[in-house]
Amino acid sequence: MKKPSLKLADYLNGCASFLASLKPYISLTRTSQGVRCRLTLPDGNCVNVHGQDEPHVVLNLMHALVNLMPQTPSEDQREKLSVSTKQPVVNSQVMETIMHSEVKAKEMDEATRKAREQIGVTTKVSLLEKIDSVAKSRGVSRAVAARDLLQDGLTRFDRESRTKSTSKLLAEYERKASDFVGADTQNWSIRAERRLVMKAQLTAGEYERSTSSFVNGVLAEALSHCPVAAALAEKAPAITDASVALALEAIERVKGPKAKQIAAETDLGDNRVLATLILSGSVFAPARVVRKMADYLQVPFDAFSVALERRFTSQPVPAFKATSGKPEVDLQRKSWTVAVKELELSPDEEARLLQLEG
Repeated sequence: MKKPSLKLADYLNGCASFLASLKPYISLTRTSQGVRCRLTLPDGNCVNVHGQDEPHVVLNLMHALVNLMPQTPSEDQREKLSVSTKQPVVNSQVMETIMHSEVKAKEMDEATRKAREQIGVTTKVSLLEKIDSVAKSRGVSRAVAARDLLQDGLTRFDRESRTKSTSKLLAEYERKASDFVGADTQNWSIRAERRLVMKAQLTAGEYERSTSSFVNGVLAEALSHCPVAAALAEKAPAITDASVALALEAIERVKGPKAKQIAAETDLGDNRVLATLILSGSVFAPARVVRKMADYLQVPFDAFSVALERRFTSQPVPAFKATSGKPEVDLQRKSWTVAVKELELSPDEEARLLQLEG
């Protein structure tokens, strides 16, 4: 029987019919950046895409749906998997070469599959330690605890974004992530099923966030509602909003010209500019310097550290009308080495300040 020849118009009509059948499950929202589309799948999960207009939204939606389709073996792969009794006998050297190639291909496929199911994340060490504590209390591995927290955080974001401003919601998530104690970070990965990983990646892209930054905030949000984490927090001294507020008030009292005195008391010499940068939260200062500043201001060290991070994240970002030659704005806190070298001090003073980090 002769196969019917399909034209391009036939494929386009088929795509149009398919999208028309999805219309009852699609919601479109206009934003300042374009159009946002949310498609509810039969299993209750959602696919979120964004485009500058309707045609781009349709293209992005089709691309996302294609990625969700399970991969089926091609005709050539099915022929390789089937066993034929008519194959000629080959010598052992050729057979060994073929088998080695097939094993290597399977290993590459497995590595590719695992990579697709992983999310690389950079979080504070203290946040990761909290996840480990939750995992230990539950009697599960870190991988299981992180996956459950990611699922819970994404579910909460989907629910809350329907009634709240997404920009304010994301800012709240990011604040909770930055409120964790310390400045040390660690790179690690979350392994989850493909559906969950894609949902995190698509949602992050929709709101112009990196996957790592978005997942970092989602994990912090999930931990703030986790009963196990709450029980563990009761056993440890908590950093309250009141203690952070007192630390912020203490910083306000010494900013500006008064920073010269705190610089002298914290081994910074007469480097008032450097002290001002630290108090603004723009620089990751050595722990010994931060602790001396906290002692000088008579506030708890942990609350003072959180206050510095909040001062940096709350700094207004200036708007520039020029399309070229815009001044650079620091979106991340500077390392101690970079901050000291930018001051262009004498070699001896620079070396002395750099040794404070040792």
